[in-house]
Amino acid sequence: MSGGGDTPSPDFGLRTDFYTFAPETLAQELPQFEILREVGKGSMGIVYEARVRATGARIALKVLPPSLTLTERALARFLREGRIMARVRHPDIVAFYDQGTQGRLHWFAMEFVDGVTLQQRLQVGPLPVRKACAIAARVARALQYAHDQGVVHRDVKPGNLMLRDPGDSGNGDNGGNGGGNGDDAPRVAITDFGLARETGTGSMTESGALVGTPMYMAPEQVLGGSALANTLGDVYSLGATLYALVTGQPPFDGPTAQSVLKAVLDHDPPPPRRRRADLPAAVDAIVQKAMARHPARRYGSALELAEDLERFLRGERVLARAPGPLVRCGRWCARRPLVVGLGGAALALATGALLLAHERRRDAIEQGLADAERLLATAATARDEQGSPRSADERRDLLLAAAGAATAALERDGTFAPARVVRARVHNRLGQHQDAVFDLDAAERLGGAATAEILQLRIDALRQLGDAAAVRRLQQDLTSLLHLDPGTHTRTLVAEHLLDLAETAALAERAEALARARDVLAPIGADEPRAAVSRARVLELEGDAAAALAAMRAARARHEGNLYVHLQAAAMFDRQGLAEESAREHGMARLLEPGAPAAASPAPVDLEGLGKFLGEVDRLMQALDQKPGNAPDGRKD
Repeated sequence: MSGGGDTPSPDFGLRTDFYTFAPETLAQELPQFEILREVGKGSMGIVYEARVRATGARIALKVLPPSLTLTERALARFLREGRIMARVRHPDIVAFYDQGTQGRLHWFAMEFVDGVTLQQRLQVGPLPVRKACAIAARVARALQYAHDQGVVHRDVKPGNLMLRDPGDSGNGDNGGNGGGNGDDAPRVAITDFGLARETGTGSMTESGALVGTPMYMAPEQVLGGSALANTLGDVYSLGATLYALVTGQPPFDGPTAQSVLKAVLDHDPPPPRRRRADLPAAVDAIVQKAMARHPARRYGSALELAEDLERFLRGERVLARAPGPLVRCGRWCARRPLVVGLGGAALALATGALLLAHERRRDAIEQGLADAERLLATAATARDEQGSPRSADERRDLLLAAAGAATAALERDGTFAPARVVRARVHNRLGQHQDAVFDLDAAERLGGAATAEILQLRIDALRQLGDAAAVRRLQQDLTSLLHLDPGTHTRTLVAEHLLDLAETAALAERAEALARARDVLAPIGADEPRAAVSRARVLELEGDAAAALAAMRAARARHEGNLYVHLQAAAMFDRQGLAEESAREHGMARLLEPGAPAAASPAPVDLEGLGKFLGEVDRLMQALDQKPGNAPDGRKD
């Protein structure tokens, strides 16, 4: 909860004010807390800044007034909010501390967040595009964590997302951003789980009751109320929030709640680029896909949305595609058959039929791709919709279904390169790396050139294959990727491959490979987890075990909750004979990603190929260093 107070958000007269405690009165009821001030008030409680007398800890104290405890439903929802917050402990979700009852008062204590809400930040105008996307990606990963724990927020909006002050490190104790560009994003805190629902447990709201904020609600929530407020509703609401962050305006607005809800049901929002001309087409497409009226056309999970935003932030091609004019026209005709019929002209009818036929074919292809992406993302989740752990067999079945959906899309249009890329991702997850390379080669031919995404996926597949031919081709792809995108992600990939080669190389070749790895990593800051791991591995391969262990422990502490760091730390502790530390890291890795695959063994070193690769990397690094205007991370300002 914020130290800056809550700015009243439009509620269209739906909020009910109620009895407010004076701080001195509340202090008599709850003597264990020093009540400092009231910072916010909503329909389900009053929030105070307080201090725990026994420890001096600063907290946010949420209190349910006696007037609301008169109803069993209000009390049950308040208690449920505390239970849900205790369940979703994550650095980007406001932390829960304790809950209790004192006489007629019910309360729970949570983290006090220094900062402002995004709704308050929007009062000065839209955010810079990259900052808005980095924030949304971070929120999406935190929502995915909550979804994996069986919790749907149901009220994602700028007013419930806080920007932490730079000095506020957060108090979550699990999760982590999971990768991508989350470490570069401003720190956030998701607040207000008063409307949240636990999947598989039914709803605490009346049947058909509306939950959420009208201008950020998904159409299915408007139609079906709480019964249809699921994880894809959170995806829609985050898309609508990103819309507001980049344009400065909510996607829908109106004088009354009813007018806004009608607009949500009957219309698509204006494309974001219509309200902000300098908005990149990729971001416009991401927002429109996240806010698709039909859930099947959205991202299949919050994780998929986060990954597409992170592709944009890395300068890669995003998966989202904004609907073209034919698609929009076809959908418009499909929603208004009477208007089209009144046109009366045979030509108009024929044109409409052609548009609808095209729309159906394109929809079938896009649906197949969306199904494949959704199944692929679901296979990566730790728990099912009922909150039960997902078994390895269930994951494999989901991956096979994803491969079938991508294949069905390709059977309709064999030139649809995105389906090839998605199927390659599935093949990699299934361990069918040769099939992944085949699909990625086909996608490259269809596109006329290899994109950064294709190269990264093919590098992963070739690393797993590990034979001499794969290693030679891997070195070519790494060189191409470094030339195409000399940023942080590429540099870490090149460094990791150099270290894999150094592990089995002779002494002279090992020294040269390690020197190149240091050069590649040099421009990367200390906040990048994969680079931190690679620097520790360099020290280990140079024979300085003590320094390597110290560097790895520092990386683990700095990037607590990052699966890759825990796995690499466990491997190094194994190699150094530190069984207890290794077991602890393996345990943490299992908690973060049950069933995570073990790293492949390095392939034998091709000394001739290694020498050629080192030369290519050296020439590229010199060329990049000579380019004017390069930023420290390898990107242009």
